[in-house]
Amino acid sequence: MPTRQGAAVALVLAQFACIAVLLCGSWLLPWWAWAVLATGLLVAALAAGALGNRNITAMPLPREGNVLRKRGIYRVVRHPMYMGVLLCGAALALGAPAWWRTAAWVLELAVLRVKIDLEERRLTEKHPEYPELMRGVARLLPGVW
Repeated sequence: MPTRQGAAVALVLAQFACIAVLLCGSWLLPWWAWAVLATGLLVAALAAGALGNRNITAMPLPREGNVLRKRGIYRVVRHPMYMGVLLCGAALALGAPAWWRTAAWVLELAVLRVKIDLEERRLTEKHPEYPELMRGVARLLPGVW
């Protein structure tokens, strides 16, 4: 059975491997793909700003001394960084389609789904009030999940 840290590192490595594959290939994107890419970058930037330096990490394990946030974009979605990553990946996979980009995006979605589950379990262990605080806040996509 892998350790918590080992599983977290494996998920982060898988996430960044998917991102690397998505970044390869053509960047000749239609205007709408550039708009989706810009939206994804904006969502990630808003998330980073709302989180602050004490909380930001690629790991699905809370940092020492972290605090829960429900301000800014975190009032609407629990994992806006992941949402931003998925929007950027969708822009590339759909805007300059290739089978390997589509596969990388689908795998990215699966990896982030597992990361969300792990992260929420660890946040609940560290902050028992987390489930109640997040009630009514979408995990990844408002109105869907």
